Amino acid sequence: MKKFKIIIITIIIFFSFKVLSAGTSSVDVESSESINGSDQILILYQRAENYILEENYKKSLKVLKSLIKREDLGDHRANIYNLLGYSYRKISKQDLDKSYAAYMMALELDPSHIGAHEYLGELYLMLNEKNKAIEMLNKLEKLVTSSGKEFIELQNAINKFD
Repeated sequence: MKKFKIIIITIIIFFSFKVLSAGTSSVDVESSESINGSDQILILYQRAENYILEENYKKSLKVLKSLIKREDLGDHRANIYNLLGYSYRKISKQDLDKSYAAYMMALELDPSHIGAHEYLGELYLMLNEKNKAIEMLNKLEKLVTSSGKEFIELQNAINKFD
């Protein structure tokens, strides 16, 4: 039993270092199965965020698509769909329909999701729907005020759109 505990602790330490290494790990999604569900979700979510920071949207999509299949996501589901929408929008071969669907799912799960409002506004601009982007800006103003980072970023995008 002691050997088993040592092995588990070693695995947890190993994955902790992998998470701290800015997502450059080559460990597959399936290799995290020995960690408890909640910790595994956080590790995989962080990995997807790191891939996004590295602009590796193909890998972020792979991780996020595997995550949304899980039943134990709890409060993380809206955040995962938000990142999924972002990745579909930013990948070299954009899929704006899937991006839109993911943002809408994030907002269905959490109608006050700040990131989803901002990114959906940016998507509307990509679709030449400035009025809908302005609607998202107005919703953001109610959620974070006009001094909020997300409000300012969407406002700047709308101003550049003209």
